[in-house]
Amino acid sequence: MNGKLPMKLRNLAYKITLLTSIIFLILSLACYVSYKNDISYLRSIVRTDISPDTSSKVFESINHWVYQNKGFKKNQDFFLFDKLGPTPIQVLNKGGDCTDKSILLMAMLESIGIDSTLVMLFDTDERTPTHTVVEVRDGQFKAVADPVYDLVFPNPNGGFYGIEKLRENPDLLLNRLDNLVQLRGTSNKIAFYKRDSESYQSASPINWNKNRFLILTSNILERIGVKTRDVLRPHVLDDPKLFVSTVLFFVSLFFLFFAFVFRENKHP
Repeated sequence: MNGKLPMKLRNLAYKITLLTSIIFLILSLACYVSYKNDISYLRSIVRTDISPDTSSKVFESINHWVYQNKGFKKNQDFFLFDKLGPTPIQVLNKGGDCTDKSILLMAMLESIGIDSTLVMLFDTDERTPTHTVVEVRDGQFKAVADPVYDLVFPNPNGGFYGIEKLRENPDLLLNRLDNLVQLRGTSNKIAFYKRDSESYQSASPINWNKNRFLILTSNILERIGVKTRDVLRPHVLDDPKLFVSTVLFFVSLFFLFFAFVFRENKHP
């Protein structure tokens, strides 16, 4: 009797962990399908309402469209939990601040196969995030887009400046702002750009000073020769549905691992 009880418990544990793994996997797939549906919907908007252009330079038209879409107030919607923030579709429907609009821009670019990353700008202390923009990184093509100010940075060669060039030469930002103020007028939003606190000199996709863990990680990476300011943000961090789907998938794997452990231990 004593020998059968542990076997029964292990068998029960195996069934419970396996069932739990399946449930989390189903939830993960549901979130992922919802995420892909959102991307498909954004693709239809880009192709129908913005441009059929398939080149990387279409980012400028999409950036202008996101700038004009809805307002600039922080979007209070969220997916499941407040800290996850709004989905790109929620930003599409109600607008948002620099981070919200940048996430929407990045998702719209992704929908047509153009890679990009969020980039944070910092105050003069190089620690406090003040603004968020997008850098298009489609192969050799790199370009910065700011959907809150309808701002891009054309270069004399017919291309655009990326983050690296804007870091190296602060005058690129200042000259571009001066030109746009002249073109759009002093009542336009561009005239109120915070030139001191929203510069590109310390721009980085990841806020390495956010906590002690990131500071330690940054120090280690720098010591082995990795330029932390050029490390891309994982896309999974910037879409709530994709993030939840990924977390649920790994939780499913966690329970699946223990299901196999219990299954192996069923036979002495």
